[in-house]
Amino acid sequence: MTFPYTLPRLPYPSSALEPNLNRATIMTHHDQIFAGHVEKLNHALQPYPALHRRPLPQLLLHPDRLPCPIRADVLEHGGAVYNHALYFPSLAPARSTKPDAALAAAIARCFGSMEDFLRSLRKISLSNRREGYAWLLSDKCGKLRLLLTPGQSTALPLAPIFCLDLYRHAYYLTYGDDRPAYVEAVLPLMNWDTLSRRYAAVFAGQPPFPNP
Repeated sequence: MTFPYTLPRLPYPSSALEPNLNRATIMTHHDQIFAGHVEKLNHALQPYPALHRRPLPQLLLHPDRLPCPIRADVLEHGGAVYNHALYFPSLAPARSTKPDAALAAAIARCFGSMEDFLRSLRKISLSNRREGYAWLLSDKCGKLRLLLTPGQSTALPLAPIFCLDLYRHAYYLTYGDDRPAYVEAVLPLMNWDTLSRRYAAVFAGQPPFPNP
């Protein structure tokens, strides 16, 4: 994923996550918020052709190599592009999918059980009212951990397995200011097929982004 960045298509119809997340929420979030960050990232990078071939994670991992006039914009909008490109495919219409054997074993090993993992994910997602993202991440050895990142910060260099947007724009058209209701509603939408593929990619030596 390099310049010029384009808005990825939604991996499902905008109404597919209802009633957990309504169509207006998904359309506003994807077609306005996400699209706006893509546009602003391209605008910041356009005058700097030397940066056009660098993959987005490289730009974000090495801010000291970015020109001072665009450093803040690239970190803000580039982080948002990276995070949103992972968030939307992390979700899928509610169904009875489960993690594959490798990811299920890792969850049991690192958290104790699926119930313990979901309890910990709820807790970290609600531990701070600041806007940001909650992550399920893996290191290169397959060890899982949860992390809360503020603003548009990414979790690089750890490999993202699940990304949960905790900005108000991700849920206010469905739940107003009720973040706990949003978090509870998102848990049945976790796309375990995609999350399992992301976890498998860790052992294939693939870079942390892009992911399925």
